[in-house]
Amino acid sequence: MIQKSIVVLFLIFTACVVKSQDLIQFYEKGKVGFRDSSGTVIIRAQYDACGNFSEGLALVVDHEMRGYIDRHGELLIPFIYTDGATFSNGVARVKSGNKYGFINHQNHVVIPFEYDEAGDFTNGVTRVRKSSNWGYVDLSNTEMIGLKYEYAGDYREGLAPVKLNNKWGYIDRCGSVILPFEYDQAHEFHNGKAWVLKDDKAFYIDKSGTYIKKAEAQTPNANTPRKDSD
Repeated sequence: MIQKSIVVLFLIFTACVVKSQDLIQFYEKGKVGFRDSSGTVIIRAQYDACGNFSEGLALVVDHEMRGYIDRHGELLIPFIYTDGATFSNGVARVKSGNKYGFINHQNHVVIPFEYDEAGDFTNGVTRVRKSSNWGYVDLSNTEMIGLKYEYAGDYREGLAPVKLNNKWGYIDRCGSVILPFEYDQAHEFHNGKAWVLKDDKAFYIDKSGTYIKKAEAQTPNANTPRKDSD
């Protein structure tokens, strides 16, 4: 019983320490910086924009160029990218010139700048586009699922929405079609259900494709309905 109490106290202490280390964005004179939960400025407001910290680094923007800082404000990855995203699975999506690739924490290129568009890695997989074709690659840039789709969504709960021949369906991580291409629009699964549109009717389905309930005509979270990629 005593040992269990010690474990509980340790978890509470750990949570408090992590919480105390959270850095919060703040704005001053049109610039953004970070301060801690007590209001103490940790990184002065000096950037045009920034993202939240992930894996110890935060994306920052200066004169439309992107770089990354650590929690002390040290610029670890210089402002050399025209676009960027937060770190996930040890890598970050960045754009050099007009192509996307991925870098690691040391700014080493782990996936070359060869894609016209890309998502972020989740569980070791991301979606990528070359020309008008979408597919999926792993962290070694090996094609897990060939670039053959008109559009591809992110994997959520083991399935991803993909578009082929102007219809949407769902595939698993092996590329097997789990739900047929019969939807006019489709979104990722969340808590076991996904928003779809078919014959001008919006509704939610489960992972077997079974109707759950009617949905608003607009997509979830008031996002623009997914249509063809640009």
